[in-house]
Amino acid sequence: MSRTPRLEFSGAVYHVIARGNEQLDVFRDDSDRELYLRRLAHYRDRFRFRLYAYCLMSNHVHLAVETGPVPLSRIVLALHGSYAQTFNQRHQRVGHLFQGRYKALVVQKASYLLELVRYIHENPVKAGLVSEPRLYRWSSDRFYRGAHAPDWLDTRGLLELLGADPGRAARRYRNFMTSVRSEAYESLKEVAHVVKGDEQFARMTLERANQSERRRPWSVEQIARVVADKTGLDLEEVMGRGSSPGRARARAMTGFVARKHCSIPLTKVSEFFHRDGTTLVKDCRNLEAEIESRREVLDEVVSIVSELDRR
Repeated sequence: MSRTPRLEFSGAVYHVIARGNEQLDVFRDDSDRELYLRRLAHYRDRFRFRLYAYCLMSNHVHLAVETGPVPLSRIVLALHGSYAQTFNQRHQRVGHLFQGRYKALVVQKASYLLELVRYIHENPVKAGLVSEPRLYRWSSDRFYRGAHAPDWLDTRGLLELLGADPGRAARRYRNFMTSVRSEAYESLKEVAHVVKGDEQFARMTLERANQSERRRPWSVEQIARVVADKTGLDLEEVMGRGSSPGRARARAMTGFVARKHCSIPLTKVSEFFHRDGTTLVKDCRNLEAEIESRREVLDEVVSIVSELDRR
């Protein structure tokens, strides 16, 4: 069964859900949660996206994000990769922390953003952790009720939907959180498992994503050339029959970026390099383990993707 395609374009509002690998906890204590929020603030400043809401549960995370110039996949890769590295070091563990594929729904901002934020903030109540959303420390709910919000949380963007006056908008938010809803967020119309919105919005979103994809059709060769440049090799060296660690790693890096960012299967990458697919799969798995444990490797991936974005 084929994977649901990612819809990535500037200005999209996403509901991001990232779960722990094998349903394990991604936060073991408050220090982990504080670390995650620091990394979230760092990458919000670095990648210039808007964060409307968050909720940190024990084994999963909810985010409401509006992207800017940087695609969501790159944001999540950097955020969760850097967090996982520190988490693994802190708790003396190895392996993937988050499931390999997070869920990301494009949400119709004008119609559904308020319901999305309510859904995110109600998660601790539904889980039986607190009796009211305002009592949960690790969500953004309290910042909409009047508490001073950090600079990296865009409460204004949401409160403006409730009124121009900040005080009145906060009161309307509190009333909204206790009001009887006509339809729960979970049951709102979902199109193709990737869009929350009406049919017109879904058509426009799918078309915009298709246009964005057509403008940036990275091929295996394009990725391989950038990887070769970044690793100080010629493409001919990477393509060569030699089995040096540097060449194998460059091929693995090409495969990782092609699969994660362009949905190109590793079979296509192995065909391009005229290599055995089993070896490439093994090398890509080893590279993913490096990304989980070494921040400089994650930075290398981000640098490659950034260079591809510029070309």
